[in-house]
Amino acid sequence: MIEQWQAMAGDGREFEAWDEITRHAEDLPEGEVRTLIEELIEDLAGWPGRRPMPHRWWQRRCRGEWAPCFLLADHRVLYADLEMLAGNETCDPGAYEEFYGAAAMDEEGFFSSFNAVGAGPDLRWTALVSAAEGNSSSGGLELFDAQTGAWESDGVQENDHYIGWGEEVAFSPDGSLVAVAGRFDRQVIVWRVPGPERLWAAGPWPTGTEGAGYSHIGFSGDGKLIVAVSFAFPWEETAERQVVVADAQTGDVAFTTAAVAVGGAVLDHSGTRLALIGPDGEVPIYRLPDGEIVARHRTTLPSAGTLALSPQGDTAALGGDGGMELVGRFTGHVPAEGTCQAMTWSPDGPRGLFTSHEAATVIDRQGHALWTRRIEDPSGFLAAFTPGGRALVTAETYPAEISAWFLDRDMRK
Repeated sequence: MIEQWQAMAGDGREFEAWDEITRHAEDLPEGEVRTLIEELIEDLAGWPGRRPMPHRWWQRRCRGEWAPCFLLADHRVLYADLEMLAGNETCDPGAYEEFYGAAAMDEEGFFSSFNAVGAGPDLRWTALVSAAEGNSSSGGLELFDAQTGAWESDGVQENDHYIGWGEEVAFSPDGSLVAVAGRFDRQVIVWRVPGPERLWAAGPWPTGTEGAGYSHIGFSGDGKLIVAVSFAFPWEETAERQVVVADAQTGDVAFTTAAVAVGGAVLDHSGTRLALIGPDGEVPIYRLPDGEIVARHRTTLPSAGTLALSPQGDTAALGGDGGMELVGRFTGHVPAEGTCQAMTWSPDGPRGLFTSHEAATVIDRQGHALWTRRIEDPSGFLAAFTPGGRALVTAETYPAEISAWFLDRDMRK
């Protein structure tokens, strides 16, 4: 059958071939599914197309089920604009919707100048934050519910609690909270999902950041604290920025300091260690809540600007141009092509997302490529790891599509 599927894919029936493969695999035991995966990779040179999870599998997964056939899928399309796909002569929107179960876009549309994307660990919720668009919009937050296929945009920002020019968005490790950082208006807002219910807004905290706004937001590994870093223009990279650690449920400030920080700041699992990248590649480790610097490391990576902290807070992984580096209790250098756009700490250690002029790639601490994809415009590539780094979520505007790529395909409930 491999030869038959190969022939179908070769004459343009790739979608039809994949549909047949998924139906063939549904009753196979795990060992035979893994053998089929190896045969596809070997005989079809990595399979000429993507390997999407069908909607019928996704529905079972959302119910908490697991089946060996799920291992075949390398991604799930969470959202797609079928109206746009209808204009693509190579796509049958009816067949696409039956396979993916993706709902058509609402009247407000998907098109916007999005700055960041984030997703919860179970992939139900996806959040997008947008930039200001002249006099028509100050930017804001869009929430998509993959379980219902609905955008939860109305009422998310109301009562003068708007995110003006959203910079970054993050979900708590359990997926119950979503936090947004923005340049203007309320600057930091935290919602509870589902709902969405706004918990609190800082606009700004009384920490000397009045008017500055925030460019980074993140959670501790246990989800109890958030960390935010105030905004700095590119030509002010040596200026001090305010780093704020606050209670995720209330917004009460637990720690704040002024520091020259490149990019963001990260917390360990318990929120007792804070790390950032300072001048000349220095990586200070703060003990919280007293703020004492308990360790100083240094990276030699060019343009290091992304980092992740181990759950114990004793090792930092940094990403820059040409690779990632570990400093602290564990050390090492992993080369990679391109520039690091994001870092995360998974159960297997750090993972980094790198983009070059031709491709985007996720590597692990051994340098193994967990995922790679050709991209036409790196500047327009929007992606983020889910909490824990088991999946990578990408958002594309043309055609409008949000996809979750399984870095650990064996994502059992």
